[in-house]
Order: sequence, then structure tokens, then C-alpha cells
Amino acid sequence: MKAIACSAIAVLAMAACLGIVNASGPIAVYALVDKVALEPNADQPERIRISGVFIVAEERSDVYSAPQRGYLYCALPKQNAEIARREWADLKSVAGARQVVGIGSSWFSKVRVRKPDEEAKSADDYPTGNGLVRINPDQPRAKALLDYKDR
Repeated sequence: MKAIACSAIAVLAMAACLGIVNASGPIAVYALVDKVALEPNADQPERIRISGVFIVAEERSDVYSAPQRGYLYCALPKQNAEIARREWADLKSVAGARQVVGIGSSWFSKVRVRKPDEEAKSADDYPTGNGLVRINPDQPRAKALLDYKDR
């Protein structure tokens, strides 16, 4: 009887862990977007350059960088390309509007903020997992982006 109970507990524990693996996870990037450029064109973009101020999560973590000015350079993901293109259109619509957004999940992707004068090459994978989320301006990371002085 003890063996059956232990087996049942083990199965439940494994199921709980599987649920964690499939969760969306912490936001990958908090962004205050100034400008969005789509490459090679806006009709069928394959890459996106998002300029602004960013707070980026460490990979698979809820530990974040300090705010930093620059740009994200990302390639269209192989899966969910149309969803990413819709998100890219939404990013264009918030550019310059002082609306902080959350992009993707740190559990599924890692992006880096490039310096404003750095050449755009070898695009990162566009972060997916949480979709594009509007962030309340009272949220601490949103406040940090909105208060960033080196604008």
C-alpha cells in the first residue's frame, strides 16, 4: 500500500513539474518603444528593430537588468510567425506613445539590447511565450523605464 501511495505522489509531482515547464514564465523584456523598423519591408517583415529603453530578464529568470537605451534586433520566429507579425504591428502602434509593454517570456528566449550605434547583424530570435502585454505605469519596472533620464 505504501508503494502505491509513493507512486501516486511521484506521478502527481511529475505532473506538477510538467505544468511549470509549459507555463509562460516571467516577461522577457519590458520596453518603452521609441521607434520600430521592419525589414526587409512592412508588408512581409522577416526582422524587426525596436529602438527605445529596455529592461531585460536573464535567461529563464525573473532577475532583470537596469534600464538601458538601445535597440532589440530580432528575427521572425519559425513557429507562430503570423502572431509575431501582429505583435510587431502592435509595437509600431505604441512607438513614441510612452506606453510600457512586456514582450515574450524569459523561459523561452533571450535577447540583448544593442548600443544605439551598433551595427544590426545576427538577429536574436523574437521572444515569444507571453505575447505582447501592456504594463501599468505604476508597475515598478514601468516606472523605471518612464523615469529613465538618458532619453
